[in-house]
Amino acid sequence: MTLARAALLAKRGDNPNPVLIHGMVAVRSGADGGAVIVLRPDGKPARPPVYGHGIVVPWAIAIDGNDHIWVSNFSNPPDPIAELCGYRTETCPPGMKMGDPISPPGGYVGGGMQMQVDITIDPAGDVWVGNNWQMYQAALEHVDEAQTTLGAGQGLVVFYGMAKPVRTPLIGPPRKYE
Repeated sequence: MTLARAALLAKRGDNPNPVLIHGMVAVRSGADGGAVIVLRPDGKPARPPVYGHGIVVPWAIAIDGNDHIWVSNFSNPPDPIAELCGYRTETCPPGMKMGDPISPPGGYVGGGMQMQVDITIDPAGDVWVGNNWQMYQAALEHVDEAQTTLGAGQGLVVFYGMAKPVRTPLIGPPRKYE
């Protein structure tokens, strides 16, 4: 069962596998944690998996106008976002290959980040990160009444001007401003 399926069942009032949920939020960065895998059109890996560098439980990605890949994490405690070199390596720092981390070893951090479910880039180059759960136990278990509203996330976090702007609406591949 995937975490998404378990979360959906929990939302309906079912909680079939709390061990899975607790295990998932205990994941830490590195080879034992989550990874981003770059695939070729034929489905074969284009490079070894990318571990660490702000990647813990990768949940969503966004592509900016420089073809850089931005990754959000669905983890607890909240983890950073990561930026990876995309297919167009000429927009990356010298010597980098597709999938190489551009973000610092610990990723990019910001106040207010929680268990992240979405990430997007806007026409100003701002990176928007959507929070989901503030306290996962409040969404999945019986908690004190004062904590029952902590299952929901507390909105959005924005990193101003960190990415190359993209033109919206995003239908089809990302388009940079010329």
